[in-house]
Amino acid sequence: MSTTIGPTLHLMRVYDKLIEMYGEPKNEPDNDPLGGLVATILSQHTSDINSGRAYQQLIDTFPTWEAVRDAPTYLVAEAIRSGGLANIKAPRIQDVLQTLTDQQQAQGGKQTLSEYFYDELMKRETEEAWRYLQKLPGVGPKTAACVLMFHLNLPAFPLDTHVHRTSQRLGLILPNVDADKAHILFARVLPPEWVYPLHVNLITHGRQICHAQRPECSRCPLYSQCAYVGSVNAQETAIPNG
Repeated sequence: MSTTIGPTLHLMRVYDKLIEMYGEPKNEPDNDPLGGLVATILSQHTSDINSGRAYQQLIDTFPTWEAVRDAPTYLVAEAIRSGGLANIKAPRIQDVLQTLTDQQQAQGGKQTLSEYFYDELMKRETEEAWRYLQKLPGVGPKTAACVLMFHLNLPAFPLDTHVHRTSQRLGLILPNVDADKAHILFARVLPPEWVYPLHVNLITHGRQICHAQRPECSRCPLYSQCAYVGSVNAQETAIPNG
């Protein structure tokens, strides 16, 4: 998602303070977007531990993504049972794999699905790749951004619940901006090298201090930059909506 305007002064202050508080995390992408997409689907509505077990069991059971695609759905569901909602996630994963297969066959390609998917994403600009991913069954803006950022180190900014909540409270976005809109707003202003550190640090901040219930405002180093406590006015500090 290409930057068209620079970050606001408020965003710069928040970014710098988060780096001071939590450090500058570094991404280590595995360049496996298809595995990342399946893992992200498995992570929905469950813990990281359970989804990790489900993913490991899936790849231990089936040698290739083509084998997952072609297996009876109940066997895929059995393999991912530890991740929860297996009867929903199994057909969703197979739908994605079949959709990619249909696309590849229409183009006359002979690669593995993993190779094909990687090439399809990398030949696109980030925003185009983000929108392409959302055309796959069950893939929304957050999942698409997670695949691009975590697994390819592309500047797509995922908006999970922690990031959305902390962004609103800090006055980075207005209270009425939903996650889908926020994806687009952040894409317009974030320098590419800020995307991963800001995402990770906002999550850390949301988990350690800015909790959904009873945020620990009294010990927050961002108190002076926070719209939630009234230190700043979100109408003045938020990323422009126009």
